[in-house]
Amino acid sequence: MLINSENGTIELEVFATRLYKGMLLNQLQQTDFYKKEYHQMWDVKTGYFWYYFNAIETRGYEVYLNLCFWGNQLHSIHMNTRESTDAKDWNDWTEEKEIQVFRRNNKFLEILLEVPPTEKKKTPYPSCSFSFPWGNIWSVYDPRSASSLMGISYQEEEKN
Repeated sequence: MLINSENGTIELEVFATRLYKGMLLNQLQQTDFYKKEYHQMWDVKTGYFWYYFNAIETRGYEVYLNLCFWGNQLHSIHMNTRESTDAKDWNDWTEEKEIQVFRRNNKFLEILLEVPPTEKKKTPYPSCSFSFPWGNIWSVYDPRSASSLMGISYQEEEKN
């Protein structure tokens, strides 16, 4: 998996698949990635649809990709790393374990992007982000949802 810092596309070399803002759902459904790793879809009932995929191996990390479509176009991407030591359920969850996921996600992004974060914050909750002209790549630990997540958010197009 490679993230192109020039335009925010994700290259999934092993599947010969390129994910990019505005990608049409039927284009995604024709990819090897979709055909081999699609898990489920959630219709949010607001025009957004989330497509969830099985974990893929990337640079020694197990990574999950969740693709958010607005209608039939790719809008944003959420990701997460996973290890066997992560909490399996609420009985196993601790804030320290979740902070480890946050730190691992940050390290994963730094390895993938080969640059340090543009910004790191401790408040209102721990986060780091990498800013680009086309949008940003971010990682956050959100204590309100007791979870860590990373993702790609694309700039909205100017409406004239």
